[in-house]
Amino acid sequence: MPYSIIVDLSHKEKVEEFPEFSLGEDDFEIDYIDKNEGPIEFDMLEDFDILFIGNIQHTKAGKEDKFTQEELRAVKKFIGEGGSLLLTSGDGGDRDIPMKNGSIRVLYKMTGVRRFWNGIIQEAPSNFLVKKKNLLITELFNHPITEGITELVLPNCTFFTISEEDVDDIIVTSEKAEFKYYIDEDLGALGPVPICVVSEFYEGRCVTIGSSDWMIEDSDFGLDAGDNLKFLSNIIEWLSFET
Repeated sequence: MPYSIIVDLSHKEKVEEFPEFSLGEDDFEIDYIDKNEGPIEFDMLEDFDILFIGNIQHTKAGKEDKFTQEELRAVKKFIGEGGSLLLTSGDGGDRDIPMKNGSIRVLYKMTGVRRFWNGIIQEAPSNFLVKKKNLLITELFNHPITEGITELVLPNCTFFTISEEDVDDIIVTSEKAEFKYYIDEDLGALGPVPICVVSEFYEGRCVTIGSSDWMIEDSDFGLDAGDNLKFLSNIIEWLSFET
């Protein structure tokens, strides 16, 4: 039975196409909620295994990139009844848009992430590939999605403030990591902070990652880098309750 994934494009997501080849022929069924098809409703989601939301580009004004209460209820129902969520961010995170405005922070009860920081992580030379923004990950916590993974490259990444409970960090930055905060362009020490977390919400599962560009097919630092492709495969299997 193929994996079934629905990709939301109705909230100004930067990732507009799921890398279908990554799952192998006949192993996937992918559909899209197009830009003009929102808001998200439960009946759009219920026949799928996984909802993918790839790097929402929040703005200060406008509602197109924000979640309504009705959409939040639909997503909660989908995950709570056994669906899964793959949520990826990127540099700039949630642009400091508060939860009350309907930013991606509203999903925190499912993802365990309360804030996606508005900036970009820069690593020390031993922990990046070619450029400081390409995080080279060689140490990962034990989990089904990190099984068989020895090296990941996560470009243009932010970090999270996570809840105290019901969320596990799977990947963190190094002791020498720094962070450039986009509001004042200040670059300061960061240390180990979570950039990939997993959580469970009633009957469902969530994976949240601070980078989206690792999923790009035609980039030197995308799916062809390190074990990125295997990492994505592991994520899909775990979200589909195969591991």
